[in-house]
Amino acid sequence: MKRTFLQIVFMISSCVTILAQSDSAFADGNMLYSEGNYEEAISKYQDILDDGMESAELYYNMGNAAFRSNKIGYSVVYYRKALKADPGFEPAAQNLKYVSLYLEDKLESVPELFLKRWKSQFFNIFPLEVWSFISIALFVLTLICLLLYVFGSFMWVKKTGFYLGIISLLIMVLSLSAAVNHHKNVKHPDKAVIISPSVVVKSSPSDSGTDLFVLHEGTDLITDDKVGEWIEIKIIDGRVGWVRSKTIEII
Repeated sequence: MKRTFLQIVFMISSCVTILAQSDSAFADGNMLYSEGNYEEAISKYQDILDDGMESAELYYNMGNAAFRSNKIGYSVVYYRKALKADPGFEPAAQNLKYVSLYLEDKLESVPELFLKRWKSQFFNIFPLEVWSFISIALFVLTLICLLLYVFGSFMWVKKTGFYLGIISLLIMVLSLSAAVNHHKNVKHPDKAVIISPSVVVKSSPSDSGTDLFVLHEGTDLITDDKVGEWIEIKIIDGRVGWVRSKTIEII
């Protein structure tokens, strides 16, 4: 028992230490940014990520520093990661729109089905943690409604439990689907951004492949297959090809 207690105390103290160090590094990064030392600020922010801590605000600051360093590709990467951490983080969304004005590749997207677009917008209302909490809360509510329906003494109680249970169950399925989708994106991300100044997209995963087209830093991609150091990519206008993995950054 004593050993277990000491282990818990050690874990708590370790977490507090990491949080304190992260706060200090974040403040140091902000100071470096205000002084115009953008590369050093990014390095300081990266130390926080290396400690396993991340947030939309952290990625947002990294995006600002990258943009100031004229690293357009990385600024898009960090703003995208900020929105992945918190889809509702408006400052990152606004800065991403601003940075897009500096992108060399002006691509027109293939028309997307309404239902697919609606599903994507709906799933991105909240981050994974919020959707998970909503799913658990609705599951508990569904169980309570079931108990009301089974053990209710009055007919109106049974009806209320039945209809409210059906509604909460349906919403729970939607929220659970959103949580699963976010979890999939975290474990198996398929979005990426070009970080090299320019990249020649090949028809096959080799240098001998035919040159298809050229993409420039900051362009959004969807990744698919991977062969060695080559990754198959797709852009919003429907074109596909292969690029070296070192030329892109996975979101």
